[in-house]
Amino acid sequence: MRVNKPCWIEHSVAEQKGRCPIYSISVHPDGTRIATGGLDNKVKIWSTLPILDEEAEKDEANHKLLCTMAAHTGPVLTVRWAHHGRFLATGSDDQVIMIWGIDPEGAGRLWGSEEVNHENWKALTRLVGHVADVVDLAWSRDDSMLASVGLDSKVWIWDGATFERLRKLDLHQGFVKGVCWDPVGNFLATQSDDKTVKIWNTEDWSLTHTVSEPFKTSPQSTFFRRLSWSPDGAFIAASNAMNGPVFVAAVIDREGWNSEISFVGHENTIQVAAFNPRLFFRKEDKPGRPTASCMLALGANDFSISIWRNTLHKPLVVLKDVFERDLLDMCWSNDGYNLYGCSADGSICAVSFAPAEFPELGQPEQTEKVLDEYDYKPKRQPARGASTQPLSVSNSFGPSAATSSVVNVLQPRKKGQGSNRRVDLQNPASSSRSLQPPSRDPFSGPIQEFGGSSGHQASTAKMFEDAHNAFSSGSGQANGGSPRAGLKRKAVISSEEESRAVRGRLMPTTPASATPVEVLRTPRVALQAGPSTAGRTLPIPQVQSIVRATLSQEEGSGYLEAHNSSSADGVNKITFVKDGQDQWVDYLPSAVLALAVTSKVCAAAMEDGGVVIYSSSGRQLANLQLGSLCHDLQGNGDKLLIITSDCRVRVIDTRYSQTVFPPTTLSYLLDAPSTSSPPIEIKECTLRPNGIPIIITSLPAAYAYDPSVSEWTIISSVHHVQSSPLFSSTTKGVVGEIERTVGSLWKGKKRDESGEWWTEAMTMGHYETRIKACVLLDSGDEYQENIIQYIKYLGNEGFVQRAEEVIKDLIGPIYRTSNTVEWDDKVVGLNKRDVAQMLLEYLAKTKIGGELAREYTVLLGRLNGDGW
Repeated sequence: MRVNKPCWIEHSVAEQKGRCPIYSISVHPDGTRIATGGLDNKVKIWSTLPILDEEAEKDEANHKLLCTMAAHTGPVLTVRWAHHGRFLATGSDDQVIMIWGIDPEGAGRLWGSEEVNHENWKALTRLVGHVADVVDLAWSRDDSMLASVGLDSKVWIWDGATFERLRKLDLHQGFVKGVCWDPVGNFLATQSDDKTVKIWNTEDWSLTHTVSEPFKTSPQSTFFRRLSWSPDGAFIAASNAMNGPVFVAAVIDREGWNSEISFVGHENTIQVAAFNPRLFFRKEDKPGRPTASCMLALGANDFSISIWRNTLHKPLVVLKDVFERDLLDMCWSNDGYNLYGCSADGSICAVSFAPAEFPELGQPEQTEKVLDEYDYKPKRQPARGASTQPLSVSNSFGPSAATSSVVNVLQPRKKGQGSNRRVDLQNPASSSRSLQPPSRDPFSGPIQEFGGSSGHQASTAKMFEDAHNAFSSGSGQANGGSPRAGLKRKAVISSEEESRAVRGRLMPTTPASATPVEVLRTPRVALQAGPSTAGRTLPIPQVQSIVRATLSQEEGSGYLEAHNSSSADGVNKITFVKDGQDQWVDYLPSAVLALAVTSKVCAAAMEDGGVVIYSSSGRQLANLQLGSLCHDLQGNGDKLLIITSDCRVRVIDTRYSQTVFPPTTLSYLLDAPSTSSPPIEIKECTLRPNGIPIIITSLPAAYAYDPSVSEWTIISSVHHVQSSPLFSSTTKGVVGEIERTVGSLWKGKKRDESGEWWTEAMTMGHYETRIKACVLLDSGDEYQENIIQYIKYLGNEGFVQRAEEVIKDLIGPIYRTSNTVEWDDKVVGLNKRDVAQMLLEYLAKTKIGGELAREYTVLLGRLNGDGW
């Protein structure tokens, strides 16, 4: 094994000295070049020969930087080669996906720079659909489709030949930060900050399964959640998982989507998982699914890389302190011998293995044989070779014309060819011969699925030959026919086939026909928004043909689904399905805007301002008429959260048919600090089991409503993020999760100490905020953890007056008077005096708190009956 960190590979920004982060790396299928994307908004392509060969690195005849592409206007967060190697897809902070192809005659000096492009990869088309950062991309194994995910919480599926939009998947409730394809072709997996991995069926794009158990306590501090599917299709390795307090990579088994196995060993969050594309077989075994094994590389925020075999309990190798900052992306070469990684410190590394170190490495055809054993036949005809003919080229920032059956290809023109007039790219009739498509599909040749050292030169030559044919500017050629356009697939939303015996009469219904989920119209706002202190109104969901809410994994398998009529006065049907069996059906007079479902309650908010609440068996518990339309609807246990467009918040306890607190407003939480500040938006809203709502805003800040004082309480704010020494050590629980979310939304810098007693004041204030939040949100474990650390800090730093107040509050009154105020002896379900006894034990071990601890230990003993 050889590890190399080439110092000459870098991205840099003129405004700052040194390297800038490299967010993504991808190796070409033939192994001869890698692509990197960085904070400098550029995509760079480098030769791998000087990286892997020490002698070649010293030879100046071997070009290191092959090409620099600067079409993106934001940091480049993901780069991915297609498996045939003729296209490179890149996604950026500018919300755009670019598709690049090589122009064999376009090399030269990069305009405005001293860099020379020895190859020229030109932008063929730009894909517009995301409305926030594009974080990850993945090509299907046959290159017939491209999947993209981003910080708009959406998943887009694009045709791999025409690059038209095929599908939008929007069931994630948080930023989507990772995507990978099933090599068999049947599924797509996405991983999100909503702490789930979702498995999608590629035939109808229905949600097959949601995996959440390994990610319940996973931190939201990582910018990526890159996951990987094993080359035999048997399981997924998902990053950013937790096993208790341990950072792990979760293994999701294809059979049943179980996640009981994990890779353990890293000391910080695992941000990226990458499978070696080649399978391994022992020499004495017959190659097949039962005998295949895989190799996996994991990269973590402890700056290390570990490499595993799924047949061994320990990693093959652990490379510690490879980087100085977080590892952001990794990829294997197709020959299976080279692993590349990139980091936020602006460097890359290459880990190379000799053939003698991998004696069990299988051949590509053996992988094909294993995948064929699944006997999966896709309905969609795969595009085995990508075509440049369907691509559109745009020099504007609007969406590319991706729906036309004949799309222009921009051709390079040599000096002296034709006139110098400007070509109208939007009008084919006005274009010259340079915009005429080639007479044949130049990329229709066979795809080289796996690269090998013996095939590098031939593969690269083939790529240049195809590109030359694609970009040749010959005139008078006939149109080669319409491009291979992929068929759009319709969504099929039906009940699971599995059924079980149940008591009583159910209401099974005829499965709905395969209809796409589409926006029918904007809601008819017949209601006037109620009074808002700031005049602020919240957005209202659009009327969709199908609306669905799913039970959490802990509550079982089931969903509540509404089918809205296309006409405003039509019949709207709502169905509850559990364990694959229709439970009950109802019909509503108005279209459904939002749904909420738990194991105890179902609710539907309608276009006419009504909210209908049902029990799990379908019994109608309430039929409310609100003053404004619903903005958000959520449930937790038997509690229901309703936020209306007039910024009013209601929490209803359906068990007792009463509100947890009187309706309140959150409008003032959305008031901008100044007139020049951007408007504050709601990023997340959740409901705790005890009925306390939590609102996270883009300020960023997090608030919870405290019924005891009838006001919103700050749980986490920018002040804590930028100033508190504790913020880097968030706890594992709801308060810690909220802090991590607020931290991920904040884009500023840590504040330096700005006064005497700064560290002490910020530390104690943060502990006190956490403890109050734990009590309000009924988080017992976090309460104990924080109050123990708080009392130890007070004792060690000498703040005994504060420590005494804490102990006295927990001990409570020690004698009765005629005016004694009623005292609650419980906190987060714990006896307060038991908590005080525990804290005194910790306080006694501190530097300065020992005397105070002894005094109150005696007092507490007497109160507990030890005698005076």
